[in-house]
Amino acid sequence: MHYDAVVIGSGPAGSVTARYAAESGAKVLIIERRAEVGVPVLCGEGISQKVDHYKVLEGTRWIATKMQGARIFSPNGTMVTLAAEYAGNETGYVVYRDIFDQELARGAVKKGAELMLNTRAVGLLKKNGKITGISAQQFDETIDIEADVVVGADGVESRVGRWAGIKTTLKPYDLETCVQYTLANIDWDSPYCDFFLGKHVAPGGYVWVFPKGKDVANVGIGILASLSEAGKAKQYLDKFIAAQPALKKGEPLRILTGADPVAEPIQSVTDNILLVGDAARQVDPITGGGLMHAIEAGRYAGETIRKAVEKQQFDTELLSEYETRWKKAFGKKLHRNYVVKEIMLDMEDKTLDMLADSLKDYKFEEFSTISIIKALVTKHPSLLVKLTPLMKLARA
Repeated sequence: MHYDAVVIGSGPAGSVTARYAAESGAKVLIIERRAEVGVPVLCGEGISQKVDHYKVLEGTRWIATKMQGARIFSPNGTMVTLAAEYAGNETGYVVYRDIFDQELARGAVKKGAELMLNTRAVGLLKKNGKITGISAQQFDETIDIEADVVVGADGVESRVGRWAGIKTTLKPYDLETCVQYTLANIDWDSPYCDFFLGKHVAPGGYVWVFPKGKDVANVGIGILASLSEAGKAKQYLDKFIAAQPALKKGEPLRILTGADPVAEPIQSVTDNILLVGDAARQVDPITGGGLMHAIEAGRYAGETIRKAVEKQQFDTELLSEYETRWKKAFGKKLHRNYVVKEIMLDMEDKTLDMLADSLKDYKFEEFSTISIIKALVTKHPSLLVKLTPLMKLARA
């Protein structure tokens, strides 16, 4: 078995990488350790409408709800609204993540990629010190798959990067533990995605409510691992739900648990290796969202693989074009938002309440972290010293 590229993981990062590589004629294999693409779901299921620009999804059956904006609630309940009618740019969708992933994988297969389920990577193949593919286990059989490029799209726990000698360790303050219910029988008919802040609500993180219809919503929580103990995330989430009249009668259709990196990105390229998506920490450190970055980075990875195949050059020098492109596209944003995360961790609840009160009637120019920073500096010049570095990053 020999391929130009073998992609470990059939999530959005892996499937989009495979799609863009395969449509140029590269011979691509996706392997997935699970028996079904997209199951179990490991996500809050929110994504920007920018996904439409990439044309990697057909139809609309993957869309649960089209949202009109977001609302942020400070610890005392003060609401800040980012509404499409004022911001003027696209908002987002709440999706059916299993269908979403399956549609992306189907698109990759239509472009020529192959897909093997129940297949788990167990190590890298090497010859004379050079990576030449992977060793995998399918049911009880161990198989060798030769490939010129190995793509690690294997999530936050990526083993591909570790096997290749890339430092992938996450510190507790750069990792959130998450729990999410999909609740039915609720009364939360809102056109907004809602976020709730506060140390008593979600220390080092937030609670989210993403509507999926009139009486169904994803209700989840992410809290920093450094501020939590085993089982604490669920306790905080249960307490939040019990205090919400519109939610407390809800019954769970699904319960998810997992971890989300809120770190700075790591090295994503070495000889014969690319890391994409959560494996490369291409996740917003504030929101924990990574779907849009995974799709964008997957495109750059696939196009770089195409060029590598054309030139028959698979070393760091050529593959680094991928890292250069994604860093130019959103690398500075990830760094800026990591700094914002660190600043917010030092803020007391009363400070968050004060800031929210000053922005509750503000008309934001766009949906972005930098628009909130600009608004805060306008309302609170005293924050300028602390936030000036972020403004410089935004203009860079």
